[in-house]
Amino acid sequence: MIDTKFDTAYAAGRFDLSLNILDGNPQMFNLMGVDSYYSIYKMLSDDEQKKVAATAAKCLETPELSYDECVHITFDGKLCCYILTIMLVPGGGAYDIKLINVSNTENRVNELNRRIITAREYIALTGESIFKYDYDTQRFHLYYVNQQQNVTIFDQNFEEWITQMLAENRIAQEDMETFEAFCAALRNAKNSQTYTFHGCIISDANMLERYRVSFKPKKYENGDAVVIGTWAIIHEATGDTNATILEDSYVDSLTGLLNKKSIIKYAEDALQSENREHIALSIIDIDDFKSVNDNFGHLFGDKVIKAVANVIKNAVGTSGVAGRIGGDEFFIVFEKLNNELEYRNVLRCIKTNVAIQYQDQMERKLSCSIGLARYGIGPFSTTYHDLFKIADRSLYLAKVKGKNRYIIYKPELHGDFNVQNDDDIINVSNTFYSETDINALHNMLTDLIVYGVDSVTEVLDFFAHVLTLNRVSIFLSDNGAPAYTNTLSPDIPMADPSVLKNLKYLYLFTNNLLAVSNLQSLEFSTPEVYKLLSDTGVACFMQYIIRDREGEAVGLISADVFDRRSAFPKIALTLFSDMCRIMNAVFIRENLI
Repeated sequence: MIDTKFDTAYAAGRFDLSLNILDGNPQMFNLMGVDSYYSIYKMLSDDEQKKVAATAAKCLETPELSYDECVHITFDGKLCCYILTIMLVPGGGAYDIKLINVSNTENRVNELNRRIITAREYIALTGESIFKYDYDTQRFHLYYVNQQQNVTIFDQNFEEWITQMLAENRIAQEDMETFEAFCAALRNAKNSQTYTFHGCIISDANMLERYRVSFKPKKYENGDAVVIGTWAIIHEATGDTNATILEDSYVDSLTGLLNKKSIIKYAEDALQSENREHIALSIIDIDDFKSVNDNFGHLFGDKVIKAVANVIKNAVGTSGVAGRIGGDEFFIVFEKLNNELEYRNVLRCIKTNVAIQYQDQMERKLSCSIGLARYGIGPFSTTYHDLFKIADRSLYLAKVKGKNRYIIYKPELHGDFNVQNDDDIINVSNTFYSETDINALHNMLTDLIVYGVDSVTEVLDFFAHVLTLNRVSIFLSDNGAPAYTNTLSPDIPMADPSVLKNLKYLYLFTNNLLAVSNLQSLEFSTPEVYKLLSDTGVACFMQYIIRDREGEAVGLISADVFDRRSAFPKIALTLFSDMCRIMNAVFIRENLI
């Protein structure tokens, strides 16, 4: 068997381009069991075969590099974990492969993770908060463990913290000397000590609590010196740890997540910290939750809320802190993720796992919509108020686009979701229209008149964003694919221009314009058109007939919305009409129709 030392990778052998063994050392032959198979593929599961095949393909593309892949191989009845290193032999006719057995390392990591989880659960059960004081930086970090979440109460310079506690009268006057003694001892801790005093520090309540604070100095192997300790609320009568005050102050009783007050304060504090560049806020809403309560009752609805909360809690892990801010609305403060891919992985995990909750008991799958805003991404995105507003509008956009999805705000894609003051936002039937965006759209249409059709797709993309539309298509004939459309995902069906052949349908247009807020209204008046549009997923739409110089109908502009029935406000109709008339004129000028 391949050696189990962890600092050396042993040559396993040489393999042809199909990964059949050509020559190997005795350890490799022993591992493969040459009486049974000669291909390394036959040692692997289907999924791992695909991984290794993809890795081998990389070697063909970049023959000067080697690549590592983690694989699992059953040997002597045990599933062992190996790091497989593969490199193309000079000349390109074969691969050299090395293997290193890391099963013990994997087991050790898993065991350490289990111990960490157990320790966190134990700390959470005790109801005690934890703190750390760093001698070098004088940083004082006080937090408590809520299952997988580390919830910070204070994280600041120790002297500034003391000044704040005294200025806010958070220490009982009769215990002031004890508190000062605790502070002095912590600064110069040389041995373990315990202090007891009264205050309102942990729960941030108006009533005084009795604290037992214990700490000890700790020096790590790398030379770092800190003081670690516990901070517990003590029951006055019994002297036992009293976790209920902490829970009542911070925790939502149904879900175990932070309650609305504490998660908002946590977000505000996080955005004032030195780490604020890594902060992102996310709002999650269960889709159509009212129907869950209506069809199954509120007790079942509570079970659903708890299940979704657990999904969020597990997906977020230690990368942030989650809370509940409404009946079926949740809030996440991300603190440790670094890029969009990492955010997508967490949000996708939440969306996917929500969908499998109670799927055997409900005809329609549960789903959720999510909006996320990142610090510093886009204008006015550095305060809690700003980021919450962006996340909320991203959530709204996710709802409009059909629910069961997440929107990570990007200004280059979604435009200006935020402004310096709310006067710039026009709210029509809970639909947000930004005057800044509308002005930008008019500027784009002006450029279209001056420079021609090169920017049509860009205009359609931005127009779809401003009016929260799913699909905007321009047809320059009554059949075939659109000449222009906004950027669509591959799974969205194309609109159909053959409605232009239905004269009865064309009579519904006024000044070339038709707006339908509910597709069902066409079912009896023009059933052929109703079926045609419903087959492409339309729920409501605006359409405009393109006419040539002689006034003949030669094309169609269609702005469509899926899974949402609502009347288009006057401003939307005006913007659509303006855009269509300009497009029509430009197409005539450039002899496209």
